[in-house]
Amino acid sequence: MWSKQSWSKRLWRNYLRSAERMLKLFRIINITFILGSTSIILVLISLFTPLFSQAVVYVFALLPLPKIPPIATSSPPTAYVVLGGGLTNDNNNQIILNRYSLNRARTAAGAYHDLPLPIVLSGAEAPWLGQWLIEHGIDGLISENASMNTCENARFTAKRIPLHHVYLITDSYHMARARRQFALNGINSTPLSAPLPVKRDWMKPAQNLTHSRRAVYEVAAYLRDVIRPQMDCRLADDVTSQQLMTPRGRPTKESDEMKPDE
Repeated sequence: MWSKQSWSKRLWRNYLRSAERMLKLFRIINITFILGSTSIILVLISLFTPLFSQAVVYVFALLPLPKIPPIATSSPPTAYVVLGGGLTNDNNNQIILNRYSLNRARTAAGAYHDLPLPIVLSGAEAPWLGQWLIEHGIDGLISENASMNTCENARFTAKRIPLHHVYLITDSYHMARARRQFALNGINSTPLSAPLPVKRDWMKPAQNLTHSRRAVYEVAAYLRDVIRPQMDCRLADDVTSQQLMTPRGRPTKESDEMKPDE
C-alpha cells in the first residue's frame, strides 16, 4: 500500500513539473510572439519615417572594407570618381541626365571648385555628365563609358586610369556597396554622398517610403555581392581601352523614380 502511494506521489510531482515546464514554454512563446509582432509593426511604421533609411545609412558607414594595398591607404585622393545614376528624356525626347545623375554631377562640381582634381565619369551616363560639367566650367574629365553595373564601375575605372585613392561620388545608400567594389579592385575611396532628389520629411510618409525602398534594395544588393557576387560583371580583360572610351548606344527612357544602382 505504501509503495502505491509513494508511486502516485512521484507521478503527481512529475506531472506538476511537466505542467510547470509547459507553462514556462508557453510564456516564452507568448512573449517572443508579442516582441516579434511588436518589432515587425515598429519596423513597418519606421518605413514611413526617416528612421529606417537613416539607420541603414548609419550601419552601412560602419561596415569594414576589404583589404586595400598599403599604397592606397597611405595616398591622398587624387581624383573624383562620379558613378552615373541613370538617364531620361526631356519633353523633346532628347536624352538628358535624370535627377540622380544630375545631383551627382552637382556634387562633383561643388567639390571640384573647392579642390580641383581630375574627374573620372563612370557608366553609360559619362558623356552627358561630361557635357554638363563642361557647361559649368569644369575640365580635366576622363570618361569610362562601358560599365553597366557597380562591379564594372570599379573594374573598368581601375583599367581606365591608375588610381590609388579617390573621392567617390554616389548617393549614401549606394556608397557602401560601391566602396567595397572599388576596394576589391585596389582603390581606396573617401565618400562624397550626393543628395537624392526626394528628401526625407517627417510630414511626408510617401517620400520616406521612397528612401526606405532604396535602402532595402541596397541591403539586399550588398548581401548578394558578399554571398554570391554578380555573374554579369565582366572582367577588365573583356573590354578594350577603346571600348572604355566609346559611348554606348541610345538608352531607353527611364522613370525619374528612385533608380537603384545595379
